[in-house]
Amino acid sequence: MRNFIPILLFVSLFLNAQNVDYLEKEKNSWLQVYSNSLKAQALDEEIKTLEKSIKESWGKKKTELKQLLELQQSKKKIIDELPQSFDTILDKITLEKVEEITLLEFIFTNQKSKFKIQTQRLNLLEDEFIQALTFLEKELATTKELEVKNVTKEQQLQKALDFFGSAAGLLDNKKEVLRRTKQSYLNELETYKQTQLPIHVVKIAILFLMFFLFHLLKYFISKKIKDDDRLFRMKRVLNITFFFVILLMLIIFNISNIVYAATLIGVIGAAMTISMKEYIQSMATWFHLSFGNFIKVGDRILIQINNNQIIGEIIDISLFQVTLYEGINNTTALNLKRSGRTVFIPNNFFVTNYVYNYTHDKMKTIYDLIEFRLSFDADTKKIEELVSAVALEATERYMDVASKQFSSLKNRYDMRSREFRPRVHFIPDEKNPCFILYVWYAAPYHQIMELKSQLSQKIVKKLLENGVEFYKSQKGSEIF
Repeated sequence: MRNFIPILLFVSLFLNAQNVDYLEKEKNSWLQVYSNSLKAQALDEEIKTLEKSIKESWGKKKTELKQLLELQQSKKKIIDELPQSFDTILDKITLEKVEEITLLEFIFTNQKSKFKIQTQRLNLLEDEFIQALTFLEKELATTKELEVKNVTKEQQLQKALDFFGSAAGLLDNKKEVLRRTKQSYLNELETYKQTQLPIHVVKIAILFLMFFLFHLLKYFISKKIKDDDRLFRMKRVLNITFFFVILLMLIIFNISNIVYAATLIGVIGAAMTISMKEYIQSMATWFHLSFGNFIKVGDRILIQINNNQIIGEIIDISLFQVTLYEGINNTTALNLKRSGRTVFIPNNFFVTNYVYNYTHDKMKTIYDLIEFRLSFDADTKKIEELVSAVALEATERYMDVASKQFSSLKNRYDMRSREFRPRVHFIPDEKNPCFILYVWYAAPYHQIMELKSQLSQKIVKKLLENGVEFYKSQKGSEIF
């Protein structure tokens, strides 16, 4: 029984010490924070007392005191999560100090409205503080008028009034800080209006003027130049020039912050290079395609992408892609079995893939090939003479054109002279016991299929008229 007496005393002490729940009836933030602070202090004292008693106790009494200690520590953890200082209330009234007024700050994030909002919040807190003082004074007067005196509560209320009286200076200090911060900002704003703003307005006006003059120049050039290809190139040069002029002007305008600007541009450039690698590569390739002159609009090219051959005429070279119109040719006839499609190829593919140009410079003719299969006992000399004569007759006019076009190409590159006469070769077939007759001839790039069809018919007719038989497979079908 003796062991329970100290515990009951402790419980009685804890239940009566610092009973300040009446402070929270008004739902006043100042009173709630003060109440939290008193409860936290009371719990700290109780925990220290319990810890001391546990050291001096033993047996069952010690176990019960430990359980009580754990309960009080749990309460303390909950109280610690609540605000216990008036600073936590006033910290909500904050304004970031503006180091330097900029044009964006002036136009979009003017802080006058923020000052107004924070002043209103501070006035509300001040009214709530006055209400808290009024409540404490009335509560003290009511407690003193009671017949049964509550000395403990009177002392608590008087202590609270003294504490709130000394805390009134916090509001005054906060109001003064807010006033000075606002005045400092207004002074900075006025200085910016008188000094920096006119300069920024002039800079923006210059940029708009450059933009207007650029478009005016493009308008006059469009009216004066009638050649579409020349107009296209001129506009492209103007666009690039305008971009670099604007970039140069922006650097000049911000020459005082050139180190900061260079660092920022470097960081942005590195991030863009990683995230937009393909687009940047396509733009870089566009410069190469535009001024490298190895392909241009109107050229017929073949490009191999992922083991697929794409062939067609270039109809547009834009910043990110080259557009081809797929024509009828050997590749589309033998492999794809269809043609006439519009093909869009990203510019970066021209960096990592081979490009075959059928119409580079003034060279508009290529060597085309026809194949036939003849038995080993065929008179190859006679066949060569017959085929050469037919091919020469059909392609003679294209030979002269090819020679003239090649002269222009030869003047540009270190190349030896070439003849564009038809060439006939006999090569043994690797799979069948026969010769493969190869007939090479000059053909204009835009008439490859037509000339191949006509020449093939003439060669077959000429050979059949002279008793030449084509090789037949074991199934009896002729192989061409």
